[in-house]
Amino acid sequence: MRIDPESQWARVELGETLVGRRAGGSAAERARVLREANPFRTRLARVLGVHTDERAWRRGANGERITALWLGRLPDGWHVFHDVPVGERGANIDHVVVGPAGVFTVNTKNLTGKLWVGAKSIRRNGHPTDYLRKAVAEASRASRLLSAALGRQVGVRAVLAILADEWTILEEPAEVIVRGPRGAKNLMLAQPPVLTPREVVELTAAAAKPGTWAAAR
Repeated sequence: MRIDPESQWARVELGETLVGRRAGGSAAERARVLREANPFRTRLARVLGVHTDERAWRRGANGERITALWLGRLPDGWHVFHDVPVGERGANIDHVVVGPAGVFTVNTKNLTGKLWVGAKSIRRNGHPTDYLRKAVAEASRASRLLSAALGRQVGVRAVLAILADEWTILEEPAEVIVRGPRGAKNLMLAQPPVLTPREVVELTAAAAKPGTWAAAR
């Protein structure tokens, strides 16, 4: 990435950058802690096919890695950060993407069963979920943090990258891009350009700073 020396946000020290964080790292660590706390129970649950918190975190980490593989195929001029820590309570954003089409927060879901997507709700196996609401809240929080870091308004679009056995999209949600990991990548790439190359560099450098995401906003 070429850095604009005139931009204060282009000066990122290697020791304080989020570049290179492993996709699914936080979820994988939580799964590891649960396995080590009760290894026998974990092995038994796997043999019996029982759903446990360890399994949920492990599947989540695997889903984030799959999404990361597809996001890694975005062309030059696009920049991706994985497992971005937010605030001081252990929250994180699975993926933050910056490119000519803008800034996106990507939340990965690795699910089993059937998914119905409507304009204002997503149902899994017939049951309502809070996926859309949480995705919008995550993008709004990222917008506030990036705006504060840069001193100007930064818009952020929410994306849900969902792996599921069966899909039915009844109507596209207005505020959230909802697709599988590959489709989410393609839809982001298909959005019209809204940022200049200089703005992409400034936003990428700001997003790379851990301090940008540390504030409790």
